Amino acid sequence: MTEKKRDAPISYRPPEALREEFRARVEKSGLTVSAFITASIFAQEAPRQARRAPIEQQQVTRLLAETAALHDRLRALGDADRVDPALFDAAVRDLQIIRAALLSALGRRP
Repeated sequence: MTEKKRDAPISYRPPEALREEFRARVEKSGLTVSAFITASIFAQEAPRQARRAPIEQQQVTRLLAETAALHDRLRALGDADRVDPALFDAAVRDLQIIRAALLSALGRRP
């Protein structure tokens, strides 16, 4: 039984002065280190996105879900007689602005 052997990996160790910037760029790209280096060297789109979202994207996604829940709670409050309609409308407008900014941060259209 013959086993196929994989090629030896090519490793890259950035200079100490650039290490943090390299890590930040990889994290921001949302790609694996290998995909990021491939895309950078060959000036092409990477073959696939990273399997996990960058932390910032995860936080923005969580905040987007929170705005949806807050919107639902505001709508429930809006039905009560004791809520000032002007304040309620202002809160809903502010929430819509926050939602649009979060969608924009995710690269999506509101």
